[in-house]
Amino acid sequence: MAVLTDVERAEKDNLTKMERLENEALSFTANKLSRAITSAIKSGNVDIDAFMSAYTATYTNSMMVSWLLGQVHIIKQIDANIELSNAPIILAVDPVPFQEAIDALSSMIPADSKTYRQTEASMKLRAFTIANVSSLDAINRVKKLYEDALNEGQSRSEVLRNLDAYLEQVGIAEANPYWLELHYRNNMMTAYNAGRWTQIADNDLVEFLVYTSVMDDGTTKLCRELDGVAKPKNDEFWIEFYPPNHHKCRGTVSVLTRGQYNKLPSSKKSQYTKITISSMHENDTFSKEHQFRSSPLVSMQALPESLATSAQEYGLTNKVLSYSYEQSKSVIQEQINHAAKSRVSTAVLDKAIQETPELNPFKEKLAGTNLDDVDGILFGFDELDGGEWLPTLQYLVALDDKRTAVMLMAAFDKAEVYTVKHLTNSELAKLQAEFIQLENK
Repeated sequence: MAVLTDVERAEKDNLTKMERLENEALSFTANKLSRAITSAIKSGNVDIDAFMSAYTATYTNSMMVSWLLGQVHIIKQIDANIELSNAPIILAVDPVPFQEAIDALSSMIPADSKTYRQTEASMKLRAFTIANVSSLDAINRVKKLYEDALNEGQSRSEVLRNLDAYLEQVGIAEANPYWLELHYRNNMMTAYNAGRWTQIADNDLVEFLVYTSVMDDGTTKLCRELDGVAKPKNDEFWIEFYPPNHHKCRGTVSVLTRGQYNKLPSSKKSQYTKITISSMHENDTFSKEHQFRSSPLVSMQALPESLATSAQEYGLTNKVLSYSYEQSKSVIQEQINHAAKSRVSTAVLDKAIQETPELNPFKEKLAGTNLDDVDGILFGFDELDGGEWLPTLQYLVALDDKRTAVMLMAAFDKAEVYTVKHLTNSELAKLQAEFIQLENK
């Protein structure tokens, strides 16, 4: 069992570093949030962007640091000879929150593949969306108490004197940010484990994953059961139980080569095969504690339904897309260039026509249109069947004076059209107002 003992020792050190980083970053973030909300409410300004920009930048960059740190920890495990600095990560907050840490960690990571650049673009979009939604969630929690007090007859000056108490009550006060802490730690660990998967997914040296839990009084029965479980990297088990698996989950995965796995006792391997998706679901306690079902293995390309819904309700769609485009312009252009001479496949077009018969009269035109010869390109979102929002390039082909076809391609994944939709002029105008219009010539 020396193999797993060494892994556990290394992961304990990694998670200790991650927790220390979380604590320091949480302190910065809570400070920015409480100050922003106080300033926004005292000013009476309806537009809070000017007050929340420091908070959203801090939160966004915190998630990027966690994502990068997860990658560095996996790289260190895979290549023992890699030269990694042992110096502490400096979370400098001026002029850009945590930029020094991001630059330092980025320098340790091979980032020359298209897949990596696309994953980074997806992560930036996701982090920025989470930061903005959380800022509006937070200020709305405080505004409700503020407005309730005014409705009960308190004067504005009285209410403002109690603002610190309101921040404390809803868990946003700098001294005790319990609401922010839960939200924050969940997203930091999600980013951290997503970073680890970024370096695991396409690495042929990694054949097995082993679940590692922090074993203390705060560890759930679910994570105690999963601790030490080793399975092949491509086992469906990881699609459902890749961490984090619940609120404040501190679980992670480590990597094993086939040689390391083969050294494990046969009794342990037999034990691992008995722990399956079905066996975990059959246990009421494990099923109840398993709160997060969408793992980084399958969800990083799209915004989850709940986050997408909140972003839409808060009117953040264009803001998020504008940020993503500015941050990842070269990645988006690379995708456009790569797909320029391609066309929609026969299989995709036939399926689209079956679902939308209005496209059938234009089948020949759509089949013969190169993606560099369309009538426009939008950078926007496509709502998938499960409610998730996928960042997409939307290629517009005018069918007649009343209708337009839109051929959709993932912005940060395979450069191929995956579906074709039909839009009326009013539907197209709505998308053009909300999405980013790109140059295609």
